Amino acid sequence: MNATSLNALRQTQPQRDPQDEKMEQIRDLLVGDLLRRTDQRLDALDARIGDLETSIGSRLSALHARLEALAGEVGADRRATFDELAQSVLELGDRIRKISRE
Repeated sequence: MNATSLNALRQTQPQRDPQDEKMEQIRDLLVGDLLRRTDQRLDALDARIGDLETSIGSRLSALHARLEALAGEVGADRRATFDELAQSVLELGDRIRKISRE
């Protein structure tokens, strides 16, 4: 049996047809510049998207912190208003009792 060894197969370079090389050169001349410019634009867009993601993330974090602070302020104001209302109700109850005693 005359089988080619695995090492021999790995070491041999595939034979390239000169016609294929010429076609590759023609293809590069026709669309190579366009492909390179498109790749550059895509890379620039990827970088811009990354910057926007970072910027939006930091803005969302700041917005979240501001909303949390506002929620705390509203909660504190609501509690204070409720306490004032409760105090007013107690005072009103005391006045009503005083009036009823008189």
